[in-house]
Amino acid sequence: MESHESSTDVWFRWHHPSLEELATAIGARVDNVDEENHWEWVIADFAGIQIDITRTHTVAPQDTDTRIFPYADPLSPFPRPALRQLVAGLQRIGIDPIHVGEWVYLRGNEFDKVVHETITAEAPPTPS
Repeated sequence: MESHESSTDVWFRWHHPSLEELATAIGARVDNVDEENHWEWVIADFAGIQIDITRTHTVAPQDTDTRIFPYADPLSPFPRPALRQLVAGLQRIGIDPIHVGEWVYLRGNEFDKVVHETITAEAPPTPS
């Protein structure tokens, strides 16, 4: 995995309807599950940091990105060891591709996604 000190987000497509199941599958301890009109989310402890796993539930799960970011401060970059562990956990359960970068708020429920790196099964992360 390349070193991107400003990577605050990881996102991918997760076809399964349960974000709680995703959290458990990557080894996170679920603290809270909730939803509102547009978003659904899970707050969980992963590698010693609280993460937010979220996506819109206004479309089918396979048609939207699932986003993971540090919960305490969404603008803080992922600690490098936790990011490597998170990507490895997602790869273990067959998620491909995985995007690492930043979601930049635009307005309403819209974000611009700035990709720093795309990790695929054919191109595994490079050590940093």
